[in-house]
Amino acid sequence: MRLQFDDLTFDAETRQVWARGKEARLSPKAFDLLALLVERRPGAVSKADIREHLWPGTFVSESSLPSLVSEIRDAIADHRRKPGLLRTLHGFGYAFQAERADAQGAPATADPHAWLVGATTKIALDVGENIVGREGEGIVAVKSTTVSRRHARIEIDATRATVEDLGSKNGTYVNDQLVSGATPVADGDQVRLGSLLFTFRLSQPSQSTETQSSRRGTRLRP
Repeated sequence: MRLQFDDLTFDAETRQVWARGKEARLSPKAFDLLALLVERRPGAVSKADIREHLWPGTFVSESSLPSLVSEIRDAIADHRRKPGLLRTLHGFGYAFQAERADAQGAPATADPHAWLVGATTKIALDVGENIVGREGEGIVAVKSTTVSRRHARIEIDATRATVEDLGSKNGTYVNDQLVSGATPVADGDQVRLGSLLFTFRLSQPSQSTETQSSRRGTRLRP
């Protein structure tokens, strides 16, 4: 089950974490630490309990735990939050301090400008360049074997949005039309990445865009 906290999405089953809609890469030990703190939230977990959980019966240096905490904070950009999600209790341990927002929510950004809305997921998109794909650094992750590692680029600014295929194996489509170069996309348009079908939604679509979308022909079923 996915747990949503502010702009952070945590999935213990798939061992994945997303921050602001982008997958945060964590080492196995760092993920285990975050999982422990999320499980015990909002209670504080002592350093002794953490060491026993992460390194049972093993001696580790004093710097090992702070290093993992720093790794988590860097990966989820916790320094940008006021207050942060991870709280340090000096001389005792650490705590995860956030209220659960949505148990089934998909990765989301704070105040996203647009969304890809599928049958079972909702992917947030920021203003600027969004690289959508299966995996990789800085990727907006979409989990499907029909989606390439770097599948498509979605560019969004204040006045327009475009979709461009990045040489994917199974293609990118807008309203069932195969695209290669930067192709304009409007609120309500359908975007298909491999076998995954989404509806492109702007957070605050203009009236003219809504009217244009409503006049389009029959769309694919999700």
